[in-house]
Amino acid sequence: MRRKGGVNLTEKGQIYVCEICGNKVQVLEAGAGILVCCGEDMNLVQ
Repeated sequence: MRRKGGVNLTEKGQIYVCEICGNKVQVLEAGAGILVCCGEDMNLVQ
C-alpha cells in the first residue's frame, strides 16, 4: 500500500489478509482507503 498526501492507495493485484478471521482479499481495482475486516485494518501480504 502506498501513501499519497496522507491517503492510503491500494494497487491492483495486491492481497490483504485479516489476522483475526483469515479472510483474504485481492484488489481488482486500485483505489484509496483502508481495507478493514473484523474491526481491524487488513495486512498486505503480497
